[in-house]
Amino acid sequence: MGTVGVGLVDCHCHLSDPDFDHDLDDVLEKAKKANVVALVAVAEHSGEFEKIIQLSERYSGFVLPCLGVHPVQGLSLEDQRSVTLKDLDVALPIIEHYKDRLLAVGEVGLDFSPRFAGSDEQKEEQRQVLIRQVQLAKRLNLPLNRFTCTRTRKTGK
Repeated sequence: MGTVGVGLVDCHCHLSDPDFDHDLDDVLEKAKKANVVALVAVAEHSGEFEKIIQLSERYSGFVLPCLGVHPVQGLSLEDQRSVTLKDLDVALPIIEHYKDRLLAVGEVGLDFSPRFAGSDEQKEEQRQVLIRQVQLAKRLNLPLNRFTCTRTRKTGK
């Protein structure tokens, strides 16, 4: 048997972040030189989906796409808020459209930080968004890329 090389996989990265717009090629080249063999690009909101898919096409086999709705929505710190079912309703048709190209559904989870989910209604809506994404992943036979927050103890329940 020949020698098998072992590489690293970054199982959670946000390559669609605008901070990478000016030097993404350099960042990915450095990753490859550091023996990274794959990058799992996760989404936080539907506005990132197309960019993640484009990156996965441009860097086929190296950037692996995950589309999902994060429990905290908002492009800037000032705009951040708890996810709503409306956010998910916008995302679902896009996820369905790209289902055959996805590595997983994600980034999904709960964040009950008082800043984002101060009311029981917001917490329940986050739960419903997560449940629907779990159901979607099961139906599509895809794994989940899960957001975990240490302040949220009931993610698994």
